[in-house]
Amino acid sequence: MLQTLLKIGEWQSQGKSEWDRFLDYPKAEREDKRGNPIKNYTLPIIFDLDVLEVIISQENLREYEEEKVKNTFPLKIKGGNNKAIYTSVPGGKINQVYKTFFGKEGTDTERGELVEAIEKVNQDLLTEKLKKLLSEIFKLKEKFLEMTVHSAKGVVDIRSINENFNLEKSENIVFVNVLIKSQEFGFNVPTVFAEIEDYAAFLQYSFLGDQTRKSNKKAKMKLCYASGDVMEDVEELNLDTRYSLNKMFVTETKNYASVFNKNKFSINYQVSVENQEKLDYASSYLLNQGYKMRIANLDHVIVPQFMQNSKVDLEMALEGIHKKSDLLFNISRLDDFANNVQDEIQDEVFWINFIAFESDGNFFKSTEIIKDVSSFHFSKLLKAFNDINWEFREARFIDWDKIMTEYDYEAKERLPRNLNFNSVFKIIPLRKDKEKKNKALDLFKTILENRKVNSEILYDCFVELILCHYYRRYGSYTNVQQYSSDYFYFAIRDSVFKYHAFIQFLKKLNLIDMEDSQTNPTEGKPENKYDQAIQEFFTKMSLNTDQKAMFYLGRMLNAVEYIQKGKTKTVIQKVNFNGMDKENIQRLRISLIEKAKQYNSMGKVIFTDNEFGKHFNFNGWTLNPQEAVFFLLTGYSFGVGAQDAEELTEKETL
Repeated sequence: MLQTLLKIGEWQSQGKSEWDRFLDYPKAEREDKRGNPIKNYTLPIIFDLDVLEVIISQENLREYEEEKVKNTFPLKIKGGNNKAIYTSVPGGKINQVYKTFFGKEGTDTERGELVEAIEKVNQDLLTEKLKKLLSEIFKLKEKFLEMTVHSAKGVVDIRSINENFNLEKSENIVFVNVLIKSQEFGFNVPTVFAEIEDYAAFLQYSFLGDQTRKSNKKAKMKLCYASGDVMEDVEELNLDTRYSLNKMFVTETKNYASVFNKNKFSINYQVSVENQEKLDYASSYLLNQGYKMRIANLDHVIVPQFMQNSKVDLEMALEGIHKKSDLLFNISRLDDFANNVQDEIQDEVFWINFIAFESDGNFFKSTEIIKDVSSFHFSKLLKAFNDINWEFREARFIDWDKIMTEYDYEAKERLPRNLNFNSVFKIIPLRKDKEKKNKALDLFKTILENRKVNSEILYDCFVELILCHYYRRYGSYTNVQQYSSDYFYFAIRDSVFKYHAFIQFLKKLNLIDMEDSQTNPTEGKPENKYDQAIQEFFTKMSLNTDQKAMFYLGRMLNAVEYIQKGKTKTVIQKVNFNGMDKENIQRLRISLIEKAKQYNSMGKVIFTDNEFGKHFNFNGWTLNPQEAVFFLLTGYSFGVGAQDAEELTEKETL
């Protein structure tokens, strides 16, 4: 993985200066959502020490251009306990300017954080001239607050300036830059603070090291851990950038530092200055250029791993990997899924890692890693999902588009979706604030790493999902799609057949510990279209005898509930959704027959009761209780729908 990061970093560093990896620029939108143009401005903030004034004037606004602000050193903001050293920032982070020159907001400070930062890095860099200059600027603290504190928020905020300037909605101050004017210090005209020699020397030392010491010392060859090569200028990996993928390679024992003595990282984990730069570029590219995605509701970053001698086109490969990952893990329309599934990334053999992480943009903590997903297996997953989608759409036993239809908030209409990890995530109930482990992520990790899934885990998840729908526990299971109480049977139908589709997906990949039953070739072909649909379903799902018995008991349950139409309490309430053993099953059968007799409707359950009796093994019942509920509800929801339910029930009275 590190080799690939070095390749990405080398690619991304081409044509860049030694400073580019440390700089950050605001996201300047050129159009609003309606396509109307937006005017973006740079606002110079002038500290005029000659008259002790802070000049923030609308007349000084300039059109924002990225190339024109590079010389102001718009450094990436470091979070945590790092001191503010920023003299040019995105407009929304103007509070960092305050911290730099005046200290922590809301406290009675005596100096700015820039002074503290210089003292911490190297006391000698705080020259008398720079110290006095910063002391003079500190005298402008109250005047700066007067012009920048938002009246409603009570904090330094760019919105205070926007309101004073009466800017239109189509106008934004996206960048703020500090300038100094002082005849005493030799700045007769407003001068960009970043051009002050002593400040520039501090930045040079902080980010690029002591260049004087490096030029004088004798080159010493050491092992670079990242590349495995013996190189010059090898030193401890710099992790000052808190939002960095590189942190996981050093600080997490479950990753790449497991055999290191934690007290000797500075000795053991060293990289060359050249490779440090490449790793920084790679991290920034993957984290900030769209190679993040949500898997099981957790942020992940995609990190590919190519063979060492690979000549792969990185841009094309990463674009292909991201596109296919998007199809697997995000919402996508069926036609988009089908049109893109056959596209090949490249002929190269490679592996993909999905690293789960926590961050607010100011730190990076890896929490889980899905390792070494081969390109071959990755493509098989995508193809298997695509095949299942089309097979279920073409099947006569279910209306797959209805089951997979979701409301599209952008299109403002309901659209059919595809089965992928995103849709599967919504049927693996996760109890909010109760479980430290993410069951859905564990399941996806097992599949992606090409390991077998225990079928009992799926049946346990299924009954928990049904209980969520039945008791309407949506507040506790926020990843589950909500249904109204009147649509409980549709919740069952959708859940049942999504699970069936997912199981078939796993069977295609040979990733589930479930044996397929053998179809009896002597059975005649049913003439009735509903019997044909049932037999097609049995064959497609490879149901065994026990599963067929529960299916027919479910059909019987459906028929009796239908004759109770309009009643507040129906036979569905006699189902133990937690799981049904043999005694539960027999009691339910007796209850259904008694209820049918009560309504003088025995004719409606004779067929299904006979089929249940034919398949039910009274003496050797071994079906898992949760599995029994799954196939009971499969029969119950088979053909659910106003017209189909009525026609199918009428057929079963014959």
